[in-house]
Amino acid sequence: MYAPSTRCPIGFCLTDQEGGFAFAPPRTVFSTRDRPLGMRAVQNCPAVNSMERQLVELPAPIGLRLKMTKGPQGGFGLQVVEQGTFVQPDKLKDMLVVEPPARWRHPRKPVIQLRLPFFLVTDEPCTVSQLPPFLGPSIRRWPGTVVAGRWPLTLWPQNLSWAFEWEDPGQELVIKQGEPLCLFLFEFDRPEKRPEMIEAALTPELEEYRQGMQGLHHITDKIEQVWEMARMRRPQRLLVPLDEVENA
Repeated sequence: MYAPSTRCPIGFCLTDQEGGFAFAPPRTVFSTRDRPLGMRAVQNCPAVNSMERQLVELPAPIGLRLKMTKGPQGGFGLQVVEQGTFVQPDKLKDMLVVEPPARWRHPRKPVIQLRLPFFLVTDEPCTVSQLPPFLGPSIRRWPGTVVAGRWPLTLWPQNLSWAFEWEDPGQELVIKQGEPLCLFLFEFDRPEKRPEMIEAALTPELEEYRQGMQGLHHITDKIEQVWEMARMRRPQRLLVPLDEVENA
């Protein structure tokens, strides 16, 4: 029997307010689609609609043009091409890193990581997968693969990052501001639930809870066990809409 959809709030929160107006909020794929050309167009397929209602895309907050260079001893370095990059060097230094080779999947495929000033939070039973932006044009230009991941969002409102395996270091990586950087697929405890994006407030309770997950990768590799500890310590409510706080 068909069950009507239920909207489940997913909060997004900026962790760095400096320049925050430049960061477009996450948006549902379903809400950004073109109008169907006819009754049998892709947008009228129930299977496509069921998927795209669950998908949320994150627009790239900055524009970047990067080259991967080889050092004298065979190592890799990162060169920022000014024409096509609209971020000040000091700001970019805080956001962009080349991971050490021990963290790569393959010795000839460097991995870079872009730290994002966002996190997601929800009180719903929910697991989220961060995926390549396979519905957008950018992925067809990129010389490599976006690293995907999956975690229990209810327990883990972690800082977001974007990792990229540079499969062809001879090609430039161009990220255009506003184009999809990645997709989020939300899985709930019931199939009729759908994500609804709202701006969240960084309340003292949420900030304190998040402190328990900061820097854990420097301490332990048993993150799944830490998730169980987080389950026991989690307050009942972490997601507070920002407008609820502002209007209080």
